[in-house]
Amino acid sequence: MRSELDDAPRSSRDTLIAADENRVMFDRIARRYDLMNKIISLGLDGRWRERAIERLSPVSGGRYLDVGAGTGDLLLQIVKRAPEATGIGIDPSAAMLAVGRDKIRARGLEERIHLRTGDAMDLPFDDDTFDGVILGFAIRNVEDRQKALCEFKRVLKPGARLVILELTVPERPVSRLCHRLYTGTVVPTAARLLSIRTAYAYLVDSVRAFPRNQEFEAMMRTAGFEDAASEPLTLGTVSIFYGRADA
Repeated sequence: MRSELDDAPRSSRDTLIAADENRVMFDRIARRYDLMNKIISLGLDGRWRERAIERLSPVSGGRYLDVGAGTGDLLLQIVKRAPEATGIGIDPSAAMLAVGRDKIRARGLEERIHLRTGDAMDLPFDDDTFDGVILGFAIRNVEDRQKALCEFKRVLKPGARLVILELTVPERPVSRLCHRLYTGTVVPTAARLLSIRTAYAYLVDSVRAFPRNQEFEAMMRTAGFEDAASEPLTLGTVSIFYGRADA
């Protein structure tokens, strides 16, 4: 399937579209974002987040940062798993954060979870602040991923964990073919019926343009993460990247 993005000019940035375009796009789809996640993941997105949080291993009393927090689902699961933990979420989209704040208020968790607008490449936090950093389906949308990885390393305490959950293209040929068929038919149909088609055309194209697992693991090591590795899920359509901040 060819999309409008195939003809868009490229630049030296890592992403297919600029940060401001990305923010506007997510503002537009914010109210349907959670629903679309469930539909296009066939209801598996919750399990993927649970596995990412298992990799993070949050502890009671820990302080955690969710970069690209969106509507807040990862932070809600973190504080549920670690009762005395607190979390901060940043995201460039004010509309996505508004949805997240509604969910946080509904659960009475305003004292433990705080959401604010922010930039992954310029985190407004001191060095060695967090016991863990996590991202869910967000690193694809960062213009300079290496710079962002260095920022994650900076704000993590030595030995603390970085966990990145991201959509990926399967490595095995048969799974890759099935992935191409699914993302070329089901995803655009769902987007046309329930959301904004161009936003999900971007999603498909950005997944296909994302580095392969070994390449991204190497980027993590360059940023100062030890034991950088990845765990493919659901035939490799999703991967969890993880590592520890070196001392």
